[in-house]
Amino acid sequence: MKRIALILSVGLFLMTSCVYESGVSEAYSKYRFKDGVTTVSVPGWVIHLAAGIGDLEESERDLLKSIDGVKVIAVEDNNLNARIDLHEEFYKKISEKKDYEQLMVVREEDQSVTIFGRMDESLIKEMVILVGGDDNALIYVKGEISPEILNNQIDISNPDRFLSFKH
Repeated sequence: MKRIALILSVGLFLMTSCVYESGVSEAYSKYRFKDGVTTVSVPGWVIHLAAGIGDLEESERDLLKSIDGVKVIAVEDNNLNARIDLHEEFYKKISEKKDYEQLMVVREEDQSVTIFGRMDESLIKEMVILVGGDDNALIYVKGEISPEILNNQIDISNPDRFLSFKH
């Protein structure tokens, strides 16, 4: 009986964690084994564990507790960065998904950044940060994030630390 319960639990976990996010899963599958690309997938329980043991302020802890998972693709190789543009490649696929709305768009001569979000009433359920140009990255965040909590952690006064915790 315990074995059946364990198998059912694992199966349920796999089914709920393998949700297909248009563009995100495709990018993750396409680039995860390429040389010069770093991919990271962090489940929510690890993030929640970090929120409990880290030396964090209460607002930082609340933000981490509201995140259920993160996937990151970052292109580290300069030659590969020169040949691909993740923003150009996946922008259309993500923007065509009707659940997402553009929360922020930044276009410069050599860099494009778009932040997409899927809102449910007053919470951000999913966020996709798509970066292309000189640097390429795709960050997918799933959870129940209050815009107020997120707003308290964004530092628009320093573009180098924009998505970092304020200090």
